Amino acid sequence: MKKILTFSAMALAAALTLTACGDGETQTTESGLPSQMVWSTYGTGTSTYADTAAVAEALTSAEGANIRIVPSDTAIGQLTPLREGQAGYTRTGDAYIYAFEADYDFAVPDWGPQDVQVTWAPTAPHGLMVRADSGIESVEDLKGKKVARATANPSVQNKTEAILAYGGLTWDDVEPVNISYGDQAQGLQNGQIDALYQQVYGSSLFELESAVDVRWLELSEPEGEAADRVEEIAPSTYIDTFSNGPGQEEGEETYGLYYAVPMITMADTPEEEVHALATALHENFDGYKDVTQTTPGWGLDKAQVEPTEVPFHPGLVRFLDEQGKWSEEAEAKNTELIERGQALREEWPKYVEQAGDNINAEDWTAWKDENIPE
Repeated sequence: MKKILTFSAMALAAALTLTACGDGETQTTESGLPSQMVWSTYGTGTSTYADTAAVAEALTSAEGANIRIVPSDTAIGQLTPLREGQAGYTRTGDAYIYAFEADYDFAVPDWGPQDVQVTWAPTAPHGLMVRADSGIESVEDLKGKKVARATANPSVQNKTEAILAYGGLTWDDVEPVNISYGDQAQGLQNGQIDALYQQVYGSSLFELESAVDVRWLELSEPEGEAADRVEEIAPSTYIDTFSNGPGQEEGEETYGLYYAVPMITMADTPEEEVHALATALHENFDGYKDVTQTTPGWGLDKAQVEPTEVPFHPGLVRFLDEQGKWSEEAEAKNTELIERGQALREEWPKYVEQAGDNINAEDWTAWKDENIPE
């Protein structure tokens, strides 16, 4: 049985009164973790929230670190507490990449490129779910159907687009329905949408399964032209099997979309703190690995251990090096990404100055292509 922790939306304000001691210095546990931490992530009812909460509870019990979780369905809502110093860590989808690059919703004057870095990168399966009686048997069958377009969540929109591309479709081939990430299950049940995109093991999907029969759309070709179309749109992903999800029979395996849903922090978070967190996540893995379907993805054997599009924090690099998981290739890539981040943050004010009132993601991407070559 899955254990799901619930936290009040007021957790952030409560935590802020606890994060510092009277002399202004952060109190720490014996292992070096802050004694009070705030993490932000996806909304309650999602599997991302559930396993993040399970990990938080394990660290609270084992390390004495009081961890509060602030939920939000939107990328901006997840990243704002981190940027404003109201949360030390955020667990999000590819929004961390978009924040680093100032893509999509982050290509606005109030944001721009953010100096974020990865502190731990568990992986998890995702997919498109439909009602079993919908007549939709494959991704190709979504043509003309109502497909959820998660509002203010470019990471989810990007992955949905990638799965559509697997079936040779684009957003123009379906009827996009703007709906919040957390409202998708109800939307599928009441007919507002014909397909939703979510991490596989969300509690809201198991609740949905108890009300209506559902199925996952299979991405049955992990290699080949269809998979190449997915990778072109969502390069951080790969196709693999999952089981024991809602809508699946016992022992059934379905091919879905995997990618890291990492914990991130700002680059100026102390190295010792991040190293202590990585160490605690690893050493306490047995205490939370079986709590949800996705907590096994937090193990060092399944977590992402090489940077791809956002640099790893020095505290994580140090931990991985101690574990024999860091390579010269990973170090070279990390250095390259750190340098790219510096270039992005240097170029952003130049772009903003010349753009005036016409700042937008498309023009910023063109500016990057010209001034910050890959």
